[in-house]
Amino acid sequence: PASRSEQTEQKRTDEERLLDEVAEERMMEEIAKQKELIDAPPGDTEGGIAHRVSQDNKLGQLEFKYQFLVEKERLARVLLKFQELYGDIYSEPCLICLDDIHVHASSANFVERFLCCGGFICKSCSRDLRESGVGLDRCPLCRESLDDKTAAEKTATLKLMALAKRGVIWAQSHVGRCMIYGVGGFEKQVQTGVEWVNKAAAQNYPPALYELSKIYRSGIASELEKSEEKANELLLESANLGYSFANTALAKVCFDTDQDEAYFRASVAFALDNTNEQAAFILGGLHYDKEVPEPSLYLACYFRNIAACGDTDGAACYYFGESLLHLDNHLYGENATNGFNVWPAAFFWMRKSRDLGFNDARELLKQWETIEQDTCGNCGKEVQSDMKYKQCSKCRAQWYCSKECQIEAWRAGHKKDCKRATILKFEDYLNAE
Repeated sequence: PASRSEQTEQKRTDEERLLDEVAEERMMEEIAKQKELIDAPPGDTEGGIAHRVSQDNKLGQLEFKYQFLVEKERLARVLLKFQELYGDIYSEPCLICLDDIHVHASSANFVERFLCCGGFICKSCSRDLRESGVGLDRCPLCRESLDDKTAAEKTATLKLMALAKRGVIWAQSHVGRCMIYGVGGFEKQVQTGVEWVNKAAAQNYPPALYELSKIYRSGIASELEKSEEKANELLLESANLGYSFANTALAKVCFDTDQDEAYFRASVAFALDNTNEQAAFILGGLHYDKEVPEPSLYLACYFRNIAACGDTDGAACYYFGESLLHLDNHLYGENATNGFNVWPAAFFWMRKSRDLGFNDARELLKQWETIEQDTCGNCGKEVQSDMKYKQCSKCRAQWYCSKECQIEAWRAGHKKDCKRATILKFEDYLNAE
């Protein structure tokens, strides 16, 4: 028979499921009502079209909320399926709030570790302590006084090494990685670093198995023969133990040969760590390319936006901008007006992509600017050979034939478009008024 705690947990889960079902039903009712409003003939007048676009925008907000809720439930089911296949994911309680944390899933994002005792607390408790003004001048676990930042940098390597020698597996893995690449205050010693990683991997520590997989794949350690087969074996082992980054890497490995498995692994990775930008990038692409059972442009934008916000090479910003344009066409068709114009946001993300060095964005921006600067963004008048339209100095995505047209467009809603363009989170952008 189930224990009392298990029964309580099951009751809580059932209640959450029931609440989600009620929320879904209400959202579907709201979506149906919104579609009825949209289907009512608005007329071809400027006011009628503006009304229709406004209703389309509200429908988009409702549809995203609904699809986001459905996706949240799907990810929860995926994680349950993963645990049925490979066993429970290792977790430990935060020693302050006692919440269970999948500490090996993505430790850098979930916990704050302490070099004095090797213990950890969850990121939420760490943030609460700092914001409360209490701070972290002492370790909340062993109460040892924590060094100031300057002293900590000088002694971190010594403390890490001491923890590694004591057998703390996360420290062994971390020391090994730092030695292999010569980072974190450690001198580059590849052979010694591999030995430390091996010690942690021998104890089935998922991040160490993942690191060892990368070593075999790259062949950077002369004492370990380069082997794709061994790399994939270790990667699979790390992924099946619930390491988010390993599941992402596995999704990439099998992307071209088995997209169902790629979708499953990327979903597991994101379910374990919803800040995993690479997993989000894969999921966004699969939704955009309609390679999933229920593709969604909203979710393509949502996932690609997560990747874009942490982009380092410009690709994610480029593809998020592309997704925004397609979503705009899905919502408004040819009826987009001032106040609901996606071009300022698309230009914003493409410029970010270009500035990060993505050449496709550079070329696309040239095309857009050539096209857009020849047409007034308010009255639609095309530029004459002896004219040059004025560019909006704020968004730099619209051009106007006259000051009067620029003012008229600003008052009609371009002010809102300019403001929305630089909103970083997709859900905030979609819901901005």
